[in-house]
Amino acid sequence: MQGARDRLVLDWDTPVVHRNFYGAVYRPAVLRANLAGTGVADDFRFHSLRHTYASLCIAAGIQPFVLSKFMGHANTNVTLGVYAHLFQDDHADAMAALGALGTPRPASVVPMRAG
Repeated sequence: MQGARDRLVLDWDTPVVHRNFYGAVYRPAVLRANLAGTGVADDFRFHSLRHTYASLCIAAGIQPFVLSKFMGHANTNVTLGVYAHLFQDDHADAMAALGALGTPRPASVVPMRAG
């Protein structure tokens, strides 16, 4: 019989059968994490890993188009429909650029055209 540690070594060249992975690796790991007091809920679903992955990609700055390819979505609209709230930004860079338009020019800056 294969031990738990052996089951964690996956052959990524062959497809993972969900029910086998879920029952043998994922569910026991969630239960052990819960017993260890990590705050992982008992009902933490396998699909939650997909959302976690997407959230981490967004936090890392991966653009929606690229993420949609990673997630296997038909188009970027699907990705934005599910994860748009994670792409919200404070637009600090854009606001700083707009604010710079109103600052006085140093004397060493010569305008390209009059006006």
